[in-house]
Amino acid sequence: MKNEYSIEGVKCGGCVAAVKEKLSKLDNVDNIEVNIQEKTVVVEGEVSKEDLQAALEGTNYKID
Repeated sequence: MKNEYSIEGVKCGGCVAAVKEKLSKLDNVDNIEVNIQEKTVVVEGEVSKEDLQAALEGTNYKID
């Protein structure tokens, strides 16, 4: 399954790397693509939006 979400707080390549690192630790995540210009994240795998947001808790990033 592939889902696209809006993401807040991603402003540079370091942000992209941090988001990918956090989300890739979740079970059932196959691939993550972050687009800085469009402020989106595409996640491939069987994972809920709530689990994605929980993985980013304590950071400046927020999935909408």
